[in-house]
Amino acid sequence: MPAKNTLASPSEEATNPSSQPGKRISGTGQMADLVRTHDWSSTALGPIDTWSDILLCSVNLMLSCQFPTVIFWGPEMIQFYNDGYLPLMTEKHPRALGQAAPECWREAWHIVGPQAEAVMMRGETTYKENVLIPVTRNGRLQDIYWTYSYSPIYSSHGEIDGIFIACHDVTNEFLAMQKLRESEERARLALAAADGVGTWDWDVPNDLVYADASLAQLYGVDPAKAAAGVTITEFTQNILPDDRERVEAAIQNALHRCEEFDAEYRLMQPDGTVRWVEAVGRCSPGPDGAPARFPGVTIDITDRKRTEEALREIEARFNSIYSTSLEYIGILTPDGILLDCNRASLQFGNNTREEVIGKPFADTPWFAYTPGAPEMVRQAVAQAATGKFMQQEVSLNRPSGETITFDFSLAPARNSKGDVIFLVPEGRDITELKRAEAALMKSEKLAAVGRLASSIAHEINNPLESVTNLIYLAQQHATAPEVQSFLNTADQELRRISAIANQTLRFHKQASKPQAISCVELFSTVLSIFEGRLRNSNITVEKRKRALQPIVCFAGDVRQVLTNLVGNAIDAMPTGGRLLIRSRNATDWTTGRKGLVLTVADTGCGMDSSTLEQIFEPFFTTKGIGGTGLGLWVSQEVVARHHGALRVHSSQREANSGTVFALFLPFDVAVH
Repeated sequence: MPAKNTLASPSEEATNPSSQPGKRISGTGQMADLVRTHDWSSTALGPIDTWSDILLCSVNLMLSCQFPTVIFWGPEMIQFYNDGYLPLMTEKHPRALGQAAPECWREAWHIVGPQAEAVMMRGETTYKENVLIPVTRNGRLQDIYWTYSYSPIYSSHGEIDGIFIACHDVTNEFLAMQKLRESEERARLALAAADGVGTWDWDVPNDLVYADASLAQLYGVDPAKAAAGVTITEFTQNILPDDRERVEAAIQNALHRCEEFDAEYRLMQPDGTVRWVEAVGRCSPGPDGAPARFPGVTIDITDRKRTEEALREIEARFNSIYSTSLEYIGILTPDGILLDCNRASLQFGNNTREEVIGKPFADTPWFAYTPGAPEMVRQAVAQAATGKFMQQEVSLNRPSGETITFDFSLAPARNSKGDVIFLVPEGRDITELKRAEAALMKSEKLAAVGRLASSIAHEINNPLESVTNLIYLAQQHATAPEVQSFLNTADQELRRISAIANQTLRFHKQASKPQAISCVELFSTVLSIFEGRLRNSNITVEKRKRALQPIVCFAGDVRQVLTNLVGNAIDAMPTGGRLLIRSRNATDWTTGRKGLVLTVADTGCGMDSSTLEQIFEPFFTTKGIGGTGLGLWVSQEVVARHHGALRVHSSQREANSGTVFALFLPFDVAVH
């Protein structure tokens, strides 16, 4: 059935729960990000939000797959591939994403093109093993061996929309096995030329096997008896029971057909060890056509079998490392010795393989800079060696002192018998995730504080209004001068409390638009709030207001900033001092903007460098339980909203201590 490029219909798009392009592509990783940001409108597929459900499902399935996977889509065979396929692309990446497959694989299309067309046109599934398909790598055509499968992707209407391809570069494995086979053949020829490990000649009609001393010893037969001839049973009795029936059947088949005999099996030795052998021979018929002689040679292939087992372990090691999804991965022996690790894990501490391979995992540099980490790793290795999967969050220090948080796991890998043969440590960097969680918690806490402050201020305003009205009525009827004076003072203090409450309300409820205001108006309101504290704290206020041009801003927000700065200055001078209030026109030389500088300075105790580094962080305070740690953080947010700048300088020198805050607000930048 011919393929077509199936796009989403309007009805399908309307029912799609996530029509935003970025959200339609799931998964993480380099290729998921590239698929999201690729200009698909320049291809026959069109933008992501027009893609059909089957295309989206296929792409998301491919991106989540750990195995190297590719998709060809539509008549043009537009190409997608996942992170697992990246190492196979070499210089073709990233231009290969969205490229037509015939163009991308031009050098190999005469081989794979007909197979791909058979899938698209007729739905023929293809599976190939160890196929030579030369491709261009590092600027030249190279012989690469592949194992791959092509499968059709059907639409809901039964039409073939694309091809799902799973593939693997098996060049190294293929060449290794080829060399192994060549080595075995050379060894076989050499041993045959030298009569091998042992030779035998079976007189079939009389059931007498004649063998040399080497073969007799290998099979546990008396060499003298073997030279004189013994029955075949004497030689087969030491074959392992699991192999004996198969070997006897092969012998009977060679006798029946008078053809070559070739069998591999295990022999139990007198010392209890087991040896692998390969027996090769040929049955020759007599004049009557019945089996007559059966000569042959037996080769000890124990070393070869060990080599094959080692190759299987290497392959298992390779698959264990590179088929996992976490970033920092390796492989250990069950007792915790590091056998291998990937490049990402070495980059953690800028280590080389020579510095870590062969060492106990707990003693490697990854854990050397974190107190308690080596012992934690030793305990985890001991648990995993028993077959238990271990997982926990771990914070590790780099040699530079930077702390990285990992989702760390240690998984046992078993052989076919269920025995633990390797341990696979995995670590995924979740530092940024933890920071994001902490920031979210702070944000929610700040929102709650704002709502609480607004609610309290609102509740205070109602009784304040009633008390103010009562004082007004009392003033109208007071006759004694002293009482009138007391009532006037009470009215002033209540108005100051009302101003503080209104400031708190404005912190949570913003004015609808910015307004023009002068620095005199800004400072006068703020200083009136602190009039009582300034008088009682023996603090002298020195004013120098040279700026005359008003600025357009949210006045309530700017007053909040000045309130925080003046309040902090008063707190810094518990035994009295000087509060300096300045205003002037200025230029921010880093941006060239014209604006207004409002300065609040005190002659208090000053701040050290450690405090200066943290004063703008939320919930950081030096005032103990009496401080919220929000004032300067809120001030910084307000200043940023006005495109301004808030700078601070502080000194703790005995004769010249104090702190200066300079608030720059531009004239010509609209508030956002």
